[in-house]
Order: sequence, then C-alpha cells, then structure tokens
Amino acid sequence: MNKTNNYSYSSISNFGYNKILPVNNPLSYSINKTMDQSFLHGSSAHNIVGQESKASQAFLSAYCANNWDEFCEFASQNTQISYPNNLSENPLDFVNPIQRTSGQQLIYNTAKKKYLKKMYNCQLKSEPFDPTVATSPLISYWVPTNNNNVYKCIPEYAVDPKTIDNDPVMSKIINDPLPYSDILINIYNTMKKDGTLSQLEGTYIGNYFSNAPYMANQGGLKS
Repeated sequence: MNKTNNYSYSSISNFGYNKILPVNNPLSYSINKTMDQSFLHGSSAHNIVGQESKASQAFLSAYCANNWDEFCEFASQNTQISYPNNLSENPLDFVNPIQRTSGQQLIYNTAKKKYLKKMYNCQLKSEPFDPTVATSPLISYWVPTNNNNVYKCIPEYAVDPKTIDNDPVMSKIINDPLPYSDILINIYNTMKKDGTLSQLEGTYIGNYFSNAPYMANQGGLKS
C-alpha cells in the first residue's frame, strides 16, 4: 500500500535566528568590496557582497534616497570602474558610453529612486537582500511587464522646487552633470510637460537648465 506523507516546511523567517545582528546589516555587505567582507559573510553571500552587486546597488540606492548620510557619502567616493550598473532596468545602459565609477553608480541609482514620479511598462519586484538571513530587509527593483519591449521601462522624473536646493544628491549631480545627463534631461522634459518647470527659477537646478546648451535651446525654464 502506498502511503502519502504530507510534509510541512518552515520558512526561513520562522526557522532562522530572528534577532537583528550588526553582521546582518546590509551596509556591512554593500560598501566597497574587501576580503574582510567575504570572510565575514561567507561563500553563500559571494554574489551579494560588494558595492557593485545587484542586491547591494538596490539596497544602497533606496537607503541613500531616504537619507543621505556618512555611509552614502563614503560609498559615493568609490572610484572602481570595473563593473556595470547591475540595477539598470534598461539593457542599453550596459553599453552607455558614459563610464561611471561605483560611487557615481550609487548617486545615479539613488537619484532614479528619489526623483521618480511615474514608471511605465514595468513593475516592482521585491525579494530579501540576503535570503539566508531571516531578518534581512526586502530590496526592490523594476522588471519589465513586456519582455518584447526594446526600451523596457520608461520613467518620469521630477523634483520639488521647495526642497531641491537642500538635496545633497542633486548637489552632487549639478557639480558633475555628465554621468547623470539622462536623468537631468528627463526631469526637464517631465516638468516642462507638466507645466511646473518655471517653479525651478532661482534654484541650482533651475540655473543649470537655464545655461546648459540642450535645455537653453529648448527655451530654458519656459514651460
């Protein structure tokens, strides 16, 4: 006689150790990449450890979009240029002629999350930062809803004129705009379409739009 056994398996969140430990803080995985980090987190986390990994890029950009602190500042100084933007939802970014450092990738991905107004053709996918740790936070990134769409996700970015001058992320972008030119052009076009572009007059980004060749040729801050 055949006997069917019904097994019930516990999820990692129920089975694992549920106390949040400093070693499990994603910041300890994500900033730069050293041998110490690899020894600390073990071989099971080899595809997570390091500022260039997709999980780390997703975590750091969300963390820094919420609050730019000393960890974000330190990570933004990373000059490694060997890795692509693994968080990109657009495959064309992998052949972008602008080669960004790991620090610039952080600023770029942070800006994309912080200034996003609306996303078309994509949906958010969430998963644990480290699936082997019960208390690991969720990270999110965009995935296309139509795999046949060549350009995949289509974002719209905008900024708040009242607070943008005190934004450390935008300050870094305006001081070195070339690696973030597509975001700046997107902000310009989105706010011009929405009729809010003139509200940026007198701000740092408004001054940039008034003087940068592309935006000036489009009429500056005229909505």
